[in-house]
Amino acid sequence: MTASRRFVLQTLSLAGLSVAGGAFAQARSPTGAFDPKRWWLQDYRIVQTNLREIDIRENPRTIARAIRDFGANVIVSNIGGIVAFYPTKLPYQRRNPYMQRGDFVREMIAAAHDEGLAYIGRFDLSKAMKPVYDAHPDWFMLNRDGTPREFAGTYQACPNGGWAQEYGLRLLSEGLTRYKPDGIFFNMTGYPRTDYANVDHGICVCANCRRVFREMYGRELPMKEGFTDPAWPDYLAFQSRTSEALRRRISGHIATLAPGVPVVQHDSVEQVGRGEVQRRVDRAGPEWAYQSGEQCRAALARSPGKPWSSTSTAHIDYPWRQVTENAAYHENRFAQQMGVGAKLDLYLMGTLADQSDPTYLPPVSRLFKWRAAHADAYAGMAEAARVGLYQSGSSGRLAGRTAYADYQTPEFRGMYAALVDARIPFRFVSDARVADGTTDLRAGFDVIVAPNVMVLSDAEAAALDDFVARGGVLIATGMPGAFDERGQRRATVPLGCFPLERYAAPQPIHGWTLDPEQGVVKVTGRVPLDGVYMGGTARAGAQAVMRFAPDQRYGPPEFSYAIPGVPARADPGVSRRAHGRGMAVHIPWFVGWHYQRDGLPVHRELIERLVARDAPPQRFALTGDGPVELMVMSRADGAALVTVVNYAGQRNTHYAPPPALHGLRIGVTGAVSDATALVGNREITATSPPDAAGRTWFDLPPVDAFEAVLFRA
Repeated sequence: MTASRRFVLQTLSLAGLSVAGGAFAQARSPTGAFDPKRWWLQDYRIVQTNLREIDIRENPRTIARAIRDFGANVIVSNIGGIVAFYPTKLPYQRRNPYMQRGDFVREMIAAAHDEGLAYIGRFDLSKAMKPVYDAHPDWFMLNRDGTPREFAGTYQACPNGGWAQEYGLRLLSEGLTRYKPDGIFFNMTGYPRTDYANVDHGICVCANCRRVFREMYGRELPMKEGFTDPAWPDYLAFQSRTSEALRRRISGHIATLAPGVPVVQHDSVEQVGRGEVQRRVDRAGPEWAYQSGEQCRAALARSPGKPWSSTSTAHIDYPWRQVTENAAYHENRFAQQMGVGAKLDLYLMGTLADQSDPTYLPPVSRLFKWRAAHADAYAGMAEAARVGLYQSGSSGRLAGRTAYADYQTPEFRGMYAALVDARIPFRFVSDARVADGTTDLRAGFDVIVAPNVMVLSDAEAAALDDFVARGGVLIATGMPGAFDERGQRRATVPLGCFPLERYAAPQPIHGWTLDPEQGVVKVTGRVPLDGVYMGGTARAGAQAVMRFAPDQRYGPPEFSYAIPGVPARADPGVSRRAHGRGMAVHIPWFVGWHYQRDGLPVHRELIERLVARDAPPQRFALTGDGPVELMVMSRADGAALVTVVNYAGQRNTHYAPPPALHGLRIGVTGAVSDATALVGNREITATSPPDAAGRTWFDLPPVDAFEAVLFRA
């Protein structure tokens, strides 16, 4: 170990709670002792040591003690799969060549428990080594050109092959018979098209996939990737069905081996969930600043009531696993996660002692310790925003069947960014949970914002109609419900509340603008439109709330004016319709796509005004300068935890410690007995009597990476 790494590790156990770019002040310890056997029901903080073969040479006691000193109370550590970190007897599991004696896994579990840590055992069932492939090539994915799906001597298992269906269960049986971890995490077999080098190999065309697909759908696998092949929709359903069946098979097997021990899962979460956020250099820039908050919101909406963490990856991308991320980016990710109720989770290659550039560790350690000190403040908190952002997984999967696939993600993310920049607290609505009735829209939301939810099932449409009829506000963009859950075009809009009965042929638009003086919704200046306009036949009672300005020519400059006397378009720029006690609003173009592309404030302002027009006022408001996000949680005793995330250090792909923001104020409606700024470690008091809107205002201390304010009723 180099001197610099040794110094960093020493500082982890000695560190105070001040952090670069801010100050995390010392607080009282949380009440109650941590129980490793019930870790997922408490305030857990994970460090995943993704061990390499050579790391087995390190002392488990040293690894566990470093994790404890770091501020974590849960460790994820390797058991087996591709490589066994114990003396396996299975012929098709590679035994770690650096294991000369003893049993690393047994020693690691004992060391973790001695240090008060919960131990989650990691298995990787996704791949195997060449001797296994040579013996059973039919167990592994096959590329269209007849070559196996191989990378660096490992072979990608097919979900329908013998490794995934049978031998993987033998690996789990051996590992979970020998050891009793407190949790289980594994990289399960899936259908990846790209490898670690981001080379797209297409779908698996092995005999097992061909057979199972033919049994399910009576047809051959798609001849090419994408919706130009008529078999592609069935293939997407095939992936979902077989993956879920395999997940259930493995979970059921684990339940017989380790009853009561939770399996940490990404989808179909039964007890506890976990995802991952990271850079990928192949992604188109700029870096999506809200990756962390988006993933956590999606998971919490998809699996309501289940604890979740999105592990923050220490390395920047697969080819550079030894190159570590900077502390400011980790802090920004964690601030977004904590603001919606997710847990802290760090994923690093190797151990804490063997980081090539360990300078990110002390600041992140201080944040872990700060969170531990404030566990009581976070206990029982859950998202409480009254605005919902509808996330349609079906629209995302099936957008390729339409001509509008390129708009889908930018429309959603632009709406996400607009709500952040408008400082409107929001949470996600999962289309799957609306469809199966798990999410009761009437109980949790005042407003649903639906960014181009093209694919809408009858069950979803009925739930949204009921939501509006009972007083909710639906703000939908693009072509909501134009396609059913199979991606087939509908003749009429399935939403009875909607201003349109059916869609006309979409029109390409360029240079159109909305007139801020014509309509009941007022914004600052003209609203530019580009892309596609999706109007149609209006239902009775629909009214325009914004109208178009007359078309203006745009070149040469001498002709750049609207011709006098030529009327503006009669189509509505924005329309709405009362339905029961509520209101449905339609923006027949891609306002989120505009905001994602251009960042013009008038598009954000339009969303902000529409949210405010027909819905009750939000309980919390934020004023003051700076790029910040306002996030709200509450719990049964009436307390609320309000998080303000500072994005001033983020510029495209650059993350630096943000400059402190001064002069921010939180306005609150309703009774508040006291308020504490947890990061600033001070009580804050109301600066004036309630204003005309009934809000009491509190001045925040300077906000560095984030501030969390606990309001008690």
